[in-house]
Formats: sequence, structure tokens, C-alpha cells
Amino acid sequence: MPFVPSRARTRAALTAGALVVVVASAALTGCSPAAENGPRVPHGIGPARTTTETARLLHDAEQWLLRACMRRAGFDYHPVPDDDPPSVERAFPYVLTEPAWAGAHGYGSDLERRRRDLAVRDPNRGYFASLPAGRKALALLAANGPGPDGVRAALPTGGVVRRSDRGCVSGAQRELYGDLRAWFQASTTVHALDAIRRGRVLADPRYADGVRAWARCMRESGYRYPDPARTRAAALSPATAMSPGRERALARAEVRCAERSGLSATAGRLDELHAAALRAEHHRAVAEKDRLEAAALPRARAVLGGRTEH
Repeated sequence: MPFVPSRARTRAALTAGALVVVVASAALTGCSPAAENGPRVPHGIGPARTTTETARLLHDAEQWLLRACMRRAGFDYHPVPDDDPPSVERAFPYVLTEPAWAGAHGYGSDLERRRRDLAVRDPNRGYFASLPAGRKALALLAANGPGPDGVRAALPTGGVVRRSDRGCVSGAQRELYGDLRAWFQASTTVHALDAIRRGRVLADPRYADGVRAWARCMRESGYRYPDPARTRAAALSPATAMSPGRERALARAEVRCAERSGLSATAGRLDELHAAALRAEHHRAVAEKDRLEAAALPRARAVLGGRTEH
């Protein structure tokens, strides 16, 4: 977890000049909580059983354990709330489907500006920037441990991810989940399955058929885009920035065509189909992650029940 958290759910990582170690459980576990009054963000492979409330509880407990560890090491840390507004890619990985969201946010350029503003004002970022160079190095060491060795996770696509088993990030997860090695492997695997699932849906010929019907509908509405990825790229490109009104109009057209062409239903059906197949293929990792989360809940409640502000 970070000192300069991006408030987004990212893996522990060092960046030049900034400690970006946000290890929010929702990211590593593949859970995607929905924002208040926002769309139902797809939950991904794991967890039909991991509710938004459970994901937030585990996230908050991990943050408070990180805070306590960093303070014992002599550094300040402000827990990062799990309340980022969802990006369009996260909320609608295939095509926009909700008229209210499209009418309010278009493709989410307003939410992206909010995320950037929150990152600039993040107290951890300011605190880390205020530290002398030597203290910065010690803060990184306290958070991340001495190097990327200690725990490893084999990815479903091949390759290995490594991380230190020391430092406050690993310490917080070990205290919460008990078995750090098992948690790192299971959560890394399940998180990786989300990208695999999306890739399979996008490569499915049935999805391609739906996209062709969607593109015909869009042309009839006056928009010549071959697929939903191109509409959002055009709407969010800094080089061709759209006015808010034009962005929302394009987004509303996409939603209408997603419904009329059947692409919305097709994408949802294929998403469930490929998610089920991946759950079956990697049932041990999914079950292990669910088991570790269930066992962590009493610890999370105890952590949050005993927290203090000072």
C-alpha cells in the first residue's frame, strides 16, 4: 500500500520518485465493487460470493493494518478508501449498456478528471513528497520490503510474478489472510482470469456478429465506428477531445444500439459463459481464494472494530 497511492486498485509497485504501493484487496482479488449510484460493475471470475460489502471490509482492514505497520516503522500513512469512481473499461468492458450512466458521464471523462484530482490531493502523495531523500528510501523499504523476492505466483498465461515477503504490504496481507504465499498465488491467479475472460469474449465469433449488427445501427444513427472500443477511444482521446454534450450523445447512441442490435445481451451471455469455463479450469485457485477470504472476515472485523484515529 502506498504512500503515493493512485487511489486505484493496483499491484504493489515502485515508480520513479513515488511510492505507489496500493494493494487494495479489490484489485488483487478480482472484485470490482460498484460506486454508489453507479453501474453494476462486473464481479469477474471469483466471486459470485464476494459481495461489494465483503470486498470493502477486507480492503479497509488491509489498509488499517498497513497504516499500523507503517506507523510502527516511523512513517505516516492514510488509509485509502475503496471509493474510486469506476472507469468505463471497468464498468462496461464490452459496450455501454446503461442509459442513465451514459447520459450523466458519457464515456467517463468527467470521472477520469475526478480520479486525477483525487490523486493530486491524496495526503499520502503529499506526505511522501515532503520526506527527505533518505527517508523516502526508508519508507519504500518499510512498505515494500528489500526486493522482489519472497513470494511468487505462477500466472495462468505463463510467467511468474514475484514480490517481497517482508515489508508492511506483505505483513498486512499475512496478518489478514494468514497464509501469504497461498493468498498471493490464489488472488493473483483469479485477478488474471478477468483479463483472460474479456479477451475470450472479444475473440468469440458470436461477439463479432453482435458488433457488426451494432455498427450498422450506429451508422444509421450517424456514427461510423466499427466497434465499441473505437467509440470510447475517440471520446476519450486527448488529441480529439469531445465536448461533454457530444460525448454524452455518442454514449447514448451506443447504449441504444447495444440494446437494438442485441450486442448487450450477447456480451453478457458470453461473459458468463467464459467466466464459468475459467472457473472450472481454475477451480482450485477460485476455491482457495474464497476460503482465504472467508477465514479473513473475522480478522477484518476485529481490526476495524479496534481501530483508532490516533
